[in-house]
Amino acid sequence: MGQEFQRALVAAREYDDPSGRISVIKQAVMTEVRSMDPAVDVRFTDYFNNSIAPDMILRWPSENNRERLLFVRPTGDPGWLLNELPLVSPYKPLMFTLEDLHVTPHGNGSGAARDSLGVAASAADTWITDASATEAMSAGRTRSPVLGMLSQALVRGGRGVSDGQEIRDLAGATEGGFDGASSGSVPAARSAVEAIEGHLNAEQSGRITRLLRAVWEAHGSDAARFPTTSSVGRLTADDLSYLLRITSEGSAEFWRRIGRAINTELLGGAEVADPSPNLQALVSASLDTLQAKGTRLAYEPFQLGESEDFPRWMVANRCLALRGLNWTSYVAARRAAEFPAADDAEMPDLKTVRERAAGSRARITEIQFERTDRAVTYESTEGGEILGDVALSHIEAELQGARVHKAVVVLPDGGSADIDFRQRTAVGPGSATFLLGSLLWSALPLLSNFSSEEQADLRRILRGDSYQDTLFPEWPEDNAGN
Repeated sequence: MGQEFQRALVAAREYDDPSGRISVIKQAVMTEVRSMDPAVDVRFTDYFNNSIAPDMILRWPSENNRERLLFVRPTGDPGWLLNELPLVSPYKPLMFTLEDLHVTPHGNGSGAARDSLGVAASAADTWITDASATEAMSAGRTRSPVLGMLSQALVRGGRGVSDGQEIRDLAGATEGGFDGASSGSVPAARSAVEAIEGHLNAEQSGRITRLLRAVWEAHGSDAARFPTTSSVGRLTADDLSYLLRITSEGSAEFWRRIGRAINTELLGGAEVADPSPNLQALVSASLDTLQAKGTRLAYEPFQLGESEDFPRWMVANRCLALRGLNWTSYVAARRAAEFPAADDAEMPDLKTVRERAAGSRARITEIQFERTDRAVTYESTEGGEILGDVALSHIEAELQGARVHKAVVVLPDGGSADIDFRQRTAVGPGSATFLLGSLLWSALPLLSNFSSEEQADLRRILRGDSYQDTLFPEWPEDNAGN
């Protein structure tokens, strides 16, 4: 039992009136539960230690007001709890014992009774736990987002009987499973699946085992060798949303593992609060693996109350997006139709295109001028840079008032994207897709007049923002003044 919880019980005994004691105890239990799942809303009822009426109602507004009832029980005696279980098991609740499990006033805890209680509680999707378990899980949940996910899953859908040591074993098996999934270790993955499914109901265990399977397959292991799970199917946007809402921080290596298991389309379907530190970490660690069809820049003024951290990754209009001050760059995963409607932007002149390309060091191989209902295209037949060609300036001079409507830019990792300045859009031709970091690195600076400070910030975030080895070369001006 944790010292804080122990002190709360001692403080409760100092109250002469029952209502005071009950209030202190309920507050202490609520603190324990929230230490595992900070997102839970807790409502106290007028009951305490009632056989059939809950002491608290746990609710999750972000999950369509999902609810779970919590019953406080005074003893950790497994025999006594086994007799109480049928009265509450229809609700699939959480039962929290004020004493540590196996510890009773008379020291008469029975191993056989404990085993029977565990079997019955698991079958009834009821989780029976104590303060030693919540202390162990709250201490471990900050080690990684997976343990944070496990911690919240236990509150929402834990089952069986768990004390502190069992929770530490579960956490160890889960971490070991994700480490083993990266190397194709069947024993580690099997131990994790058995532990997870043994302690969580089908809904909550499925979220974690699907993520585990996705990491396994993303690292090239044979899908047929992955242990059998009760939940089938691929990782969903809901699973990813759940992971990104976890408050625990993850290492760069952890997010790289997850990045290999997802795609840009899945990210666009996730429900993610803005700002989201986990989304920043995931995208930053995955710029060299996530693929994109294209990007569209939209003028969107700064909103009162939004984060002032620019640029940052977000999900909006069912697209992954990069948010800057007064602009948003939306990313299409597979089709240009995924973009929100385009602004009708003013097309730049050749001088502006040259300045933007110089600022991004982009290689332009084709330019299309437009004036009223006429268009002229100038391109290199061998894929060479054309912006420095004198002939290009002559064409512009002949077409007085002409603007640049379209261009083709070569990306660092090969391939080329079509730029439409009127729609402020860059897309791959045909079915082509590109690495997300490479696409935005070359195309985004061409679509607007970014200040030198904004350009440096863009280069920082598109290099991986410390979650990656440098994806693109350092520029001297980025380190000026350091």
